[in-house]
Amino acid sequence: PPLQPPPADDARAQAARLNPFFERALAGHGDSVRAVAGHGNVVVSGSYDGTVRVWDAASGECVHQLEGHTSKVYTIVLDPDHQAIFSGSMDGMIRVWNWATGACLRILRGHLTLVGLLALRHGTLVSAGADTTLRVWDHPLRPADPHATQQRAFSNIAGDTVAHAPQPVGAANVITNHALAAIAHHAAGNLQQLQLLQQLQLQQRANDQLQQQLVGSAQEPADLMRTERFMLRQHTNAITCFQHDGTKIVSGADSTLKLWDVRSGLFVRDLLSNLTSVWQVRFDQRRCVAAVNRNDVTYFEVMDFGA
Repeated sequence: PPLQPPPADDARAQAARLNPFFERALAGHGDSVRAVAGHGNVVVSGSYDGTVRVWDAASGECVHQLEGHTSKVYTIVLDPDHQAIFSGSMDGMIRVWNWATGACLRILRGHLTLVGLLALRHGTLVSAGADTTLRVWDHPLRPADPHATQQRAFSNIAGDTVAHAPQPVGAANVITNHALAAIAHHAAGNLQQLQLLQQLQLQQRANDQLQQQLVGSAQEPADLMRTERFMLRQHTNAITCFQHDGTKIVSGADSTLKLWDVRSGLFVRDLLSNLTSVWQVRFDQRRCVAAVNRNDVTYFEVMDFGA
């Protein structure tokens, strides 16, 4: 007769014997677990079964099963200050939950398809999607920052304040009023940029109409809906990796590694180009390291911005 899998209790006991650090298994999802995040005894998991679960790590109990996404959950980040969970899904939505109550607090609508990556730093949420865009969101649970739209000094990865004039990169790149104000600041006295500003204003009006249609047709309460501060669009394929620190974003996709200004929503420059693919990127106050592929050979590219 075919071998039968051991009972769950026996499997856990065997795991404990093989690994002295093993405490318990958290079982309950109906499909693969794609994302896990934790804070203290709170563990949050996102699954291909479309649900987010909140666990008590000390007891192994599933405290909440959060339902609302209509497709696979790919990414999760936590905000301990607000006991908040941000989950990104293949349904194109980012949902914000309270891990203590299980309530859905906000729905961030903007991406057209899979939201595969999320990062929260200094009150700014950045998401990356398979729709080739990065989106910058104001924290939906914090009061609006009255200074958020003001032009601020941009610092390089070394942390040094540097003068710069990031260039607008096309009408589809930035479509919010915040970005229009930023571009207008740079456009004074420049006819070409003023023409671009007019194009962006037309696109902004079209975007406003689209958002009204989306919210009006949604089944969710309109007061839960939020839209992005900026849409960053220069990549031509799904975003594979990014990092941000509240002032800048470094993102990888297709054949490039790109640098963006978070505060204005503008593209700054390509850091690397002519790549086959970009696997991962990380930076600190001085250096940026990217794992990239060139012609089927993988390299670690190290950039020193303090040199």
